[in-house]
Amino acid sequence: MTSLRDVLRNCTPYFVYAGIFSLITGILGLAPTFYMLTMFSKVLTSRSMETLYVLTVIFVYAIIIEAALDAVRTRFFYSLGNTVYAKLREPVLQATLHFRKAGDEKTEGVEDLDEMRDFLSGTGLKALFEIPWIPIYFWVLWLFHPILCAIAVGSATIMFGLTFLDELITKKDEILAYARKKESQAILNQSIKNVEAVSAMSMQPHLLKRWNEANHAYLEQSLLARKKSSQVVAWSKVIRNILSIASMGTAAYLVINVPGTSSGMILASTIVLGKTVAPILTVLAAWRSVISARSAYARLEELLKTQREFRKGFQHPMPEGHLSVERLLFFLSRDRTILNGIHFQLEAGESLGIIGSSAAGKTSLARLLVGIYKPSDGVVRLDGADVHQWSQNGLGDYIGYLPQDQQLFAGSVAENIARMGDPYEFSGQVIEAAKRAGIHDMILRLPKGYDTEIGAGGSVLSGGQRQLIGLARALFGRPSFVVLDEPNSNLDGESELILLEVIRRLKSERVTLVVITHKPSLLQDVDKLLVLGQSKQIMFGPYPEIMKRLGYASGVVPASASLTLESSAAP
Repeated sequence: MTSLRDVLRNCTPYFVYAGIFSLITGILGLAPTFYMLTMFSKVLTSRSMETLYVLTVIFVYAIIIEAALDAVRTRFFYSLGNTVYAKLREPVLQATLHFRKAGDEKTEGVEDLDEMRDFLSGTGLKALFEIPWIPIYFWVLWLFHPILCAIAVGSATIMFGLTFLDELITKKDEILAYARKKESQAILNQSIKNVEAVSAMSMQPHLLKRWNEANHAYLEQSLLARKKSSQVVAWSKVIRNILSIASMGTAAYLVINVPGTSSGMILASTIVLGKTVAPILTVLAAWRSVISARSAYARLEELLKTQREFRKGFQHPMPEGHLSVERLLFFLSRDRTILNGIHFQLEAGESLGIIGSSAAGKTSLARLLVGIYKPSDGVVRLDGADVHQWSQNGLGDYIGYLPQDQQLFAGSVAENIARMGDPYEFSGQVIEAAKRAGIHDMILRLPKGYDTEIGAGGSVLSGGQRQLIGLARALFGRPSFVVLDEPNSNLDGESELILLEVIRRLKSERVTLVVITHKPSLLQDVDKLLVLGQSKQIMFGPYPEIMKRLGYASGVVPASASLTLESSAAP
C-alpha cells in the first residue's frame, strides 16, 4: 500500500524542477544589485545615456524573467500539494475509517492530509527551497569584501538559531494547544450529533459551559505559544535591522578607506544581505506551519502503516455460511474486557439469537462477526476463513449487517438500499431487497418513491422507516450471512410482525442468520440461542433447551421476558 514517503519520493521531479527554478530565480534576483553597482561604476562615471538605456533594458528583462519563473515555481508547488493529496486521499480515508471502526476517535487523517497539502503548496516550503542558495549571496558579498561576507554568515547563523529557539520554546505549548483544540471540537461535534436530546432536555447551558471551558483552555494555550513565538519574531526583526545597519556602515567604511571601492556597494551590500536573511525570516514566520506539517507527516505515516497491513488478498467465493467463533477475547484497553471466552459454531443456514444483560458485549460481538473489529485473541471464521482478514477483501458483498445505531446517508432511498452504489444499475436488486424487507409498498407511498431524498442521516424519515430501510440495505444482493443488531428497537407492532416474517423467510432460504435483541419473543423461530452476561458466554445451545434453562419450559415467552432474562443471565 501507499506511504507518504513513497508518494513524496515519486514526486522527485517536482522537487528537482522547483530546485532548478529556485536557483535561477535566486541568481536573477540579484539583478537590482548588479544594476545598482553598474550604475555607480559605469553610467555615472561615463555619463553615457546609451549605456544607461542598454543596462536598463537588460536588467528589466532579467527581472521579468525572474518573475515569470517564480510564477512557474509557485505552480509547481501547487501541483505538488495537489498531487500528494490526490494520491493519498483514498488510502488515508480508508485507514481513517479503519481506525474509526476500531473505536479510535483521535484519528484525524484527512485533516493531517489537508495540513500537508497546504504546507507543500504554501510559502513555507518555498522559503525552504531558497535557503540552499544562500551561499550564492555569501559569495557575492565575498566579492565585495570578506568582512561583508562574515557579517552575512553571522546574520544567517543568528537567524537560524532564532528559528530553532522558536521551536524549542513553543513545542510543548503547541502540543498542548492541539490537544485542547481536539477536545473542544469533540464536545462541539457530539453536541451537534445529539442535537435532539440536547434540545429536548435543555442540555445546552451545560454543554456550552463545557465547550467554553475547553475552548478557553485551547485559546489560552495557543495564545501562550503565540506570545513566545512573537517575542522571537520581534527580536529577529530587531537583529535584522541592526545587522542591516552594520552592513551598511561597514560598506561605507570600506568605501571611505579602501581605494577603488564604489559607493554603490553600500546599497548593493544591504540588498544582498536582505536577500540572504529574507528566506530565513520567511521560514521563521512560517515555522508554526513547518512544525504542524512535520507532526502531520508523522501521524500520516503511522496511520498509513495500518493500511499497508491489509493488502489485497485472495478473493474468496460467496460463502456458504459456516460460522465458527473460537475462544474469542476482545478488549479496548487492558482494564476493560468487552468479551472473554466466546466459543460457538453455526452450520450454513442455521439461525442464532443472542440475548443478555446490558453491557454484556452483544453489539461488540456483532461487529466482530462481520469483521469490523479485530479480536484481541481468538478468531471468527466464515467458511474457515478469518472474517477480519476477509473483510478487507470483499466480504461485505456477501454479508448483510443492520447495526444498532442506524446510520443512513444523504441521498435517495434507492441509493441507500443499493449501499450507495448506482441504484439504476441495480434497480432490480434494490426492489427485490425492499420486497424481502417488506417495505416496497411503504417506499412507493413516499413523495418520490425510491427517488425520495432522505436527507443527512435519513432526517426526513421516522425512526422505524430508517430501520426498515437499513434492513433492506442489509438484504441487498441476497447475502448468505446476515447479522441484525437490535433490529426492532424503533419498530411498532405491525413493523415487528414484518420483521418476524423476514426472519422466517431468511431461514427458509438457508441464510445463516444472527439476531441480537433484548426481546426473546423475536427469537421464537431461531435454531440456537446464545446468552451473554458480564462479558462472558453463559449459555449456548438449541433454542428450546436454553429457554427451558431460563425458566420458560412451555416455550411461550411473555412480554416481560427481557427483565427476567437479564437477571437470569448473571453468572
